[in-house]
Amino acid sequence: MKKTLTLGVLLACLCGCIKNKDELTLNADGSGKVRIETQRSLPPEMGEGMALGRMGGLSVVYPPTSEAEAQKFFPQKDFTVKVTAQRGTNGETTTIIEAEFKDINALLASPYGHAHELTAKIADGALVVRGVSGMEASARYAEMKDDTGMITAQIPGYADLQKKKGEMRSEFRVTLPNTVSAGNGARDGKTVVWIVERAKCKDADDFAQQLGALSEAKCPADGLTMKPAPLVRMGLLPFAELAAGISEAGAAVDTNKIAAAAKFVPYGLSVMRTLDLSGEGGSRESAAELTGAVILPKDFTPQKWGAVKLDEAVDAKGNNLKPAEADEERRFGSQVRYSGSANEDDAEADTNNVCSHVVSIGFRPPDWKVNEIARIKGSVSLQYFAGAQVLKLTNAIPAKWIADQSKMMNGEMDFSDKPLDSAALDGVGLKLSVQSGMIQAGMTILTVRAKGDAALKDVQVFDVNGRPWPTFLQEQDYGGESGSCQIMVAGKPQAPLSLALQVSGNGATVPVPVLVEHVSLTK
Repeated sequence: MKKTLTLGVLLACLCGCIKNKDELTLNADGSGKVRIETQRSLPPEMGEGMALGRMGGLSVVYPPTSEAEAQKFFPQKDFTVKVTAQRGTNGETTTIIEAEFKDINALLASPYGHAHELTAKIADGALVVRGVSGMEASARYAEMKDDTGMITAQIPGYADLQKKKGEMRSEFRVTLPNTVSAGNGARDGKTVVWIVERAKCKDADDFAQQLGALSEAKCPADGLTMKPAPLVRMGLLPFAELAAGISEAGAAVDTNKIAAAAKFVPYGLSVMRTLDLSGEGGSRESAAELTGAVILPKDFTPQKWGAVKLDEAVDAKGNNLKPAEADEERRFGSQVRYSGSANEDDAEADTNNVCSHVVSIGFRPPDWKVNEIARIKGSVSLQYFAGAQVLKLTNAIPAKWIADQSKMMNGEMDFSDKPLDSAALDGVGLKLSVQSGMIQAGMTILTVRAKGDAALKDVQVFDVNGRPWPTFLQEQDYGGESGSCQIMVAGKPQAPLSLALQVSGNGATVPVPVLVEHVSLTK
């Protein structure tokens, strides 16, 4: 079952996350453990199936409240995870997640590390750990309004959950290998604690801002053997303090291994040949389409699914079916058209550890009297990007580009491409344009089109004062030279919005051959 949540369920779950206690323990060798204890006040009928997770593809929102969500925050290959749940006498549910790891770099690279904007470095004889509570997004989502009344009608007990928002509490504890020498939280031996309670904050925005504040702890590096890799966290510091430039070096890609492992599997060939008997010329045009999938190990999943190249399409009589001109290519859809991909919740994909991406290729149909396609030949390119660098776009999104939901309902949305002009983008060969911006149920959503030889890996949104807001990048890659994505921000940051982008350049392209021969068109 796919764990995709409606907005209403997301809001209900977030309002139900009353108290969260997160304990991170680091050992001298870089191993350690995480313990997350989350208390919720949810009606029994909402159950685990409504655990926090994806909303239309949105990345998981911290904190995890089920075993399925725990596995997303702590990937199985790097963590040993145990999840237990307890039911209280007052109907509340407490979920306890314990995750052990052997390598601090696996922790930093995990969704848990990303949610906390975690960094660790050893410098000047000290270990310095920095991060945030991870709870700001949940606090802001919990303040979304049910303007239509639909959520209250659909979610049992939602009105009662809303009343409990004032009880929200976050406790973030970090235990270092040695006694803490400095930290901006409450210090006790090797541990630093940061506690934020909604009841002690002046309002909801103050609560959210405190949850997003920088947490820092420091201890002597004596006896430490861990080697944390440097990371750039774009949501950790104000916009003015974020340094642009190279953020990570690229790893070498073994193109030979990828080429040997990847294959194109045809799913079907459809041919529609129409005859207009009306004389009015209004019938649907004839068309032919090959549908299949590129299948390869998940470890070789490309950062971008590139263009399809149709080299040859020939019928049994040797007639050329390949579209000749650009207009004809568009008409028959010979450009890449990705119609879906294997979902990570798919049981077979999980069992076989494979990635499957569906693609369709269109071409001219053969004549009525021809009953066989002799050959379809081409390729699908897989793109792998090398390294990454941070680009900063100051005041990139003006207020007039962001409409509220009422304007969207009245058809007043501006869907025209609004380019993000930047010399930094030009320098990496990436063109970005904003197609739409809107505020829906208290969440800011930007739809962005990307085109070029570089890939957009991550995005961070900053408000007019340069403060980072919880930002999620939802990819909607259609393949080929251009694609689109949605940038989702928890809350309504005041515009103009500045952007920090993590961008990678194209490091290697691997073509996957497409070859289908002797396909009969008869039953």
